[in-house]
Amino acid sequence: MSARPLGLAHGVDTGHPLPQRLGKYLVSHLLGEGAMGVVYKAIDPDIHRAVAIKAIRAPLLAPDAQDISATARFRTEAQAAGRLSHPNIVSVYEYGETPDQHYIAMEYVDGTSLQELVSRGDRLPLDDALSVMVQLLDALACAHEQGVWHRDIKPANLMLTPEGRLKVTDFGIARIDTADRTHRTTVLGSPGYMAPERYTDEAPDRRVDLFSSGVLLYELLTGRPPFRGPAGTVMYQVMHVEPAAPSTLQVQPAVPAQFDAVVARAMAKRADDRYADAAQMRAALRDAAERPIAPTVCAETMRRLRFGRIEATQVIPRPMAALPSGSVPMPAVSQPAPLVAPSAPIIPVSPSLPEWDARALAAIERLLLPQLGPMTRIVVRDGARRTHDLSGLIAWLASEVVEADERPAFIARARALCPAPEVAARPAPSGPLPVLGTTPMRTELVEQAQRVLAEQIGPIAAVLARRAAATAATREAFFCALADAAGASVDRKLLLAQLWRLR
Repeated sequence: MSARPLGLAHGVDTGHPLPQRLGKYLVSHLLGEGAMGVVYKAIDPDIHRAVAIKAIRAPLLAPDAQDISATARFRTEAQAAGRLSHPNIVSVYEYGETPDQHYIAMEYVDGTSLQELVSRGDRLPLDDALSVMVQLLDALACAHEQGVWHRDIKPANLMLTPEGRLKVTDFGIARIDTADRTHRTTVLGSPGYMAPERYTDEAPDRRVDLFSSGVLLYELLTGRPPFRGPAGTVMYQVMHVEPAAPSTLQVQPAVPAQFDAVVARAMAKRADDRYADAAQMRAALRDAAERPIAPTVCAETMRRLRFGRIEATQVIPRPMAALPSGSVPMPAVSQPAPLVAPSAPIIPVSPSLPEWDARALAAIERLLLPQLGPMTRIVVRDGARRTHDLSGLIAWLASEVVEADERPAFIARARALCPAPEVAARPAPSGPLPVLGTTPMRTELVEQAQRVLAEQIGPIAAVLARRAAATAATREAFFCALADAAGASVDRKLLLAQLWRLR
């Protein structure tokens, strides 16, 4: 099995020649690369030991580098990880500097990343999933006692050795707990695993790792992450949406209900509602297991991980026929503000066209809210402009549902929520589309949106932004027009999520 320390891609060919050595270490080959650096496999010639060398990219060390804190963060990583000694934490051997690179020599892990497991849809047996979690919480308890928290717990940063021992890698964004509690660092981490306070001005503490651990536990138990979709949608879900309890998902084998409370508390939106520390969460997990938890993943599971698939996770959409008559399950949302006032019975689409039932649109918006977050209203109104009746609108919106196998369930639920008679078929509108939304356009918004789009399609974004702005009187209409203009060359949902965050 290929070694993939730090969750980086294996065998990446950058086209650049390998250094023969870094400090005393003899470089053998490239293991992977990330945004900040590269990782090499090397040999310590003094004791003939294989090591992994993480080297910061040379451009980041240049005097005119945009990220002037990169070198400092890299040194902080070495300081933080170097003072940690635990069997479940990758050991740091040495920090060094050369004229053109800074590097860390660390333990070489010949194992399997949990990212490989989740990315191919495999699911660990329950006992092994619990073993992974207990090992992780043991490692975090050690780090937290030293005043260090990881801040990027995710499958890509967790390795399993052939013996079934978990290794936590990459304390690269770990923060040392100093006396300066007012210092704020750059928000670093991975959407979907980041705690809600990481998106705000609230200073993080060790409980951010417990939230991420709760997300990982959910994923290991169910075979699916609790928060899914484009980055903007995920952020909204993390902040406001309570995912379905693991035991309620139709996965085989089913998740025991006693783990629901552990997951819910670990992923509580407020840090004060979570476990106080890793040891407390570990104790709760052991109580829920109702039997001893193995210190390592079993040998049979590791054999299957190395040479074949484990049991594939099967997530089955809940059959609509099984639902109680007259009831439709709604995603649990932490009481967001209503998108459409219930008292408003009708929303005119255009003076010359039939009117849409606002109650039906509001019901559909609530159903899509966990998927699309703040841009839900824009998407639903955009669909209303493009379709001729309620059935057409529901079918059009089904494409916005993240998981393809969940789309039939969405269609059935949307129809159940909208029992009113269909709006009479109408011809497609000609001429300019009606203006939707109420937020006036601002000149500076065009430049901001242009920069967002340019990251995906390049300089042509300036032309498209100007054209979209010329036909839009509101921010909402501008975003939709810009997404239309970009067409199939971009991820529409991701682009709208990014635009929505502009102010």
